[in-house]
Amino acid sequence: MQASDTPRMNNTQLMGIIIRMRKKIVLTGGGTAGHVIPLLALLPLLEGNYEIHYIGRKEGAEKELTEDSGVVYHGIDCPRLTRGRLLENLAVPFRLMRARKEARAVLSHISPSLIVSKGGYVALPASLECGKVPLLLHESDTSLGLANKLAAKRAAAICSSFPLPPYGGRKIVHTGSPLRGGIYRGNAERGRRMCGFYDNKKTLLVMGGSLGAKAINDWADAHIGELTSRYNVIHIRGRGNDAPRRNGYAPFSYISDPADLFALTDLAVTRGGGNTLFELGALRKPMIIVPLPKGASRGDQVKNAEFFEKHSLALSLDQNELSSLSGELDLLEKKAPSLIAAMGDFAFDGTAKIAEICVALAESPHGS
Repeated sequence: MQASDTPRMNNTQLMGIIIRMRKKIVLTGGGTAGHVIPLLALLPLLEGNYEIHYIGRKEGAEKELTEDSGVVYHGIDCPRLTRGRLLENLAVPFRLMRARKEARAVLSHISPSLIVSKGGYVALPASLECGKVPLLLHESDTSLGLANKLAAKRAAAICSSFPLPPYGGRKIVHTGSPLRGGIYRGNAERGRRMCGFYDNKKTLLVMGGSLGAKAINDWADAHIGELTSRYNVIHIRGRGNDAPRRNGYAPFSYISDPADLFALTDLAVTRGGGNTLFELGALRKPMIIVPLPKGASRGDQVKNAEFFEKHSLALSLDQNELSSLSGELDLLEKKAPSLIAAMGDFAFDGTAKIAEICVALAESPHGS
């Protein structure tokens, strides 16, 4: 066969080969938006050079949140321990064995160069099945969650939003949190139009996590007249917790892109999830943290709130003291300038640093 007879690839075929040759990174974590959104924040710094896959539940928040992200999604069974449900929890070890088998099959098919885990029960099967693939863990709270503890000895690197001591002899790198770049591009005027606010009152943001916070919602509902006499109120109530709009009050069940609302915010009342605290902190928004009480959680939000208050980054209020929240708002206004100054000295945004560690691990000999 002469050279001129050699079959030539067209551009589409060539691009297909190049894409298949790209190294692959697996992201995993979920259960709530707080586990998923930080992982998606890494995409702009990774997806141009890597093929990105996501391992999560067959149905759940992570599947919904990643639908338009361009990642390749893989759904598996992800069992979780449920507080106070002993009989259900007895089946968890057996379900976890099946989940690990599913995760192992997916990872074998993908052949990734790196696994990035945000923790939570959704991340555990893939994290435990990392094998020789480098595993990067990220922790958003002031102590490692159970999934990250169980996977720590397998990790090539452990990063954290808060400065944490070593765990099990493993150094934890304080990076800050991976934050969505879009939060910095919010426009207050767009937010004002979105809410229908047209006066000069300050704007108060009230929010729980992506699933809402009943205690905070109930407090806001009981004091809405007082609040709207002082502020324009943005209330992110959580999925399924709808409420009617009224003058000076704009309720939302969930907002996938809160940048414009954040830009409009002057003061905030929020739960103590690490992702929300770090986004509001990066934007220098004075806040009162009402953490989810210990017993309803492992106590991580309480510790997060204590850290923020100790370092003059926010005020903290126990959920049992919500009746005094109106007075705490007066104190928040007075302390706002000093809180904003302290926020300027803290490293909230770790997106670039974490992406740099991801690339180093993915390009290492073990990540090949």
